[in-house]
Amino acid sequence: MKYLIQTLLIFSLWDIGFAQSIENDNSRFIEVTGSSEATLKPDKIELEIILKEYSTQKLLSVHQNLIDILEKNNIDSTNLYYGNSNNYWYYWWSFRNTHYKQQLYKINLDASTDFLNLVKDLDINGVASIRISNTSNKEIEKIRKEVKISAIKAAKDKARYLLESIDEKLGKVISIEELPPNQNYYWRSNQNIISNTTVTTNTNTEDIENISTIKIRYEIKAKFEIE
Repeated sequence: MKYLIQTLLIFSLWDIGFAQSIENDNSRFIEVTGSSEATLKPDKIELEIILKEYSTQKLLSVHQNLIDILEKNNIDSTNLYYGNSNNYWYYWWSFRNTHYKQQLYKINLDASTDFLNLVKDLDINGVASIRISNTSNKEIEKIRKEVKISAIKAAKDKARYLLESIDEKLGKVISIEELPPNQNYYWRSNQNIISNTTVTTNTNTEDIENISTIKIRYEIKAKFEIE
């Protein structure tokens, strides 16, 4: 008899749990994704410069030419430093069998530099290549937060108007999820990506001209109850 009571009790508890599970599965909700993006100009860049000696000039002479160009453009040459680029292996491999030496440098620039004029001045023998290895803006963390807030608001607006179209009302939020880093990123290009909202950023005199803009984009997934 004791065994029978225990068995009935276990089955009763299982039935209650199963009923609750069904009830939860039948709860009404809507799940949507909101996205937002912002565009801002960099106020600081890192310029990578690779020097290479050639038949009539040794590397030391080419280096001095670079110093002269920096000074001509009112750039403090003491800010020039040896760079450890992730792509340096490529340059080393490309020129490993030549007897001409080469050296990679980096320098940080801001809006006080006329970047276009600097690039033109660097178009000389001995400068093997130049590229912008990094860009940044001092407001980027603030803008990231604003973009995330706009993305969750966009998700809520989307859920509201979708429900209104079928005569339903939006309820309380159930969950909010920021999509993985591989879907949320900032990039430097002229791509056009359609999003729910766009955050407007103010431009100022500290921005560097003639440089690709930084774009920040986030997506937020949100689940809401249906009243």
